[in-house]
Amino acid sequence: MANYAMLSAIGKDKPGIVAAVSAVLFQAGCNIEDSTMARLGGDFAIMLMLRLPEGFTSQQLAERLAQTQRHMQLSVHVADIPPEEVEPQSESARHLILVYGSDKPGIVSRLTSLLAERNVNITNLRTSVIQRAQPLYVMTIEVELPPFIDQGELSKPLQAVAKELGVQVEIKAKPDARF
Repeated sequence: MANYAMLSAIGKDKPGIVAAVSAVLFQAGCNIEDSTMARLGGDFAIMLMLRLPEGFTSQQLAERLAQTQRHMQLSVHVADIPPEEVEPQSESARHLILVYGSDKPGIVSRLTSLLAERNVNITNLRTSVIQRAQPLYVMTIEVELPPFIDQGELSKPLQAVAKELGVQVEIKAKPDARF
């Protein structure tokens, strides 16, 4: 049975972080099955779900990453994932929720709380503030709708919260490709 691990790493952004970490993973025989990597402010963050070689553990991987961790000045965490907890991609209907407007506290909290109350699963969320004369806040949320909710039913409460927040919200069916 395959072994899996979750790896997270964060450090000051600089060229070569992804190359250094992925080289160790390749040399250890690990396969990156799911990943998110991004610069956030002046830092770079990595989150990876890995399939490990048979008999290889997250502790052994952490030991192999130690030199890269020191050299790249990263904070690294590696944890085993039981195989039964590794879920295949869901067949649920995927949708994108696009949000934009003036930046202010509470946008993420209010909208994600509304989704949680309706049992809508967030599979990906990305935010950014585009600096112009007045900062523009942009958020993209990838969600899986439960079978008992359709896009139209979700749109009304989203629009109500958007109006309260002074932002624009659009929900649309997501094409098969990831964003």
